[in-house]
Amino acid sequence: MASPIAPAVSAQQIDRFASHGYLVLPDLVPPATIQKLRVEADTLLRDRLARMVASRTLDPRVTWWRLASGVPYVLKVKPVVDLSPAATAMADSLALRGVVADLLGAPPKLMDNKLMYKQTVDITAGWATLPVLGEEVRKHTDAAYYATRGYPRVLTVAVCLDPCTETAGALRVWPGSHRHTITMIPTANQGPVVPDTAAPDEAALTLVAEPGSVLVWDAALVHASGPNTSGRPRRLLVLGYSPANPANEEPR
Repeated sequence: MASPIAPAVSAQQIDRFASHGYLVLPDLVPPATIQKLRVEADTLLRDRLARMVASRTLDPRVTWWRLASGVPYVLKVKPVVDLSPAATAMADSLALRGVVADLLGAPPKLMDNKLMYKQTVDITAGWATLPVLGEEVRKHTDAAYYATRGYPRVLTVAVCLDPCTETAGALRVWPGSHRHTITMIPTANQGPVVPDTAAPDEAALTLVAEPGSVLVWDAALVHASGPNTSGRPRRLLVLGYSPANPANEEPR
């Protein structure tokens, strides 16, 4: 299969990833591929929402809630590779898997996939019982969640389909936090979150990136994102990879 991206991980980047827990790889995905992903992402969301409205039944793939204003807000659709050929091609890209393999130190296997939207939707949803939450994604890690599913090591890869600016709710990370054990606090509707004392705001770094960039982070890294106030979409294709042979994985 022809790869839509070119590998771009150096030994220096591998060392940086080990110490910081993340990488930003700009301009890896061609504009034509990004456009295909955008079209399929929009079609997929439109179809899932239309099905829910028509049947007045919640779709387990769609994570959404209401904002304080009452407007429905979609965070993500998961999984998506069985619904989007462009997402499947990206997830199966030999070059992308090569980048992940270098960072994992082992051949990767896809174990998670989703499209992140972070957008309000104009639909009739009075029939749906939804929690009322804000637009931000609170500080958290995904490592404990993945570990309970049998995946002790996971790398998350996010393909930026739109400008990931600070006003659009770009990813915020806490460099080096993946190297520490962090206790999280349960919440009613947003899962376990990391307390501010464990990840002070002043220690965070915002990963601003253009469409076509790829963000990679260790699932144990503390991360979050703010609301999208840009007035533009901020879509991400997010893929999770674990070692295909965990027994051969090098310790972190």
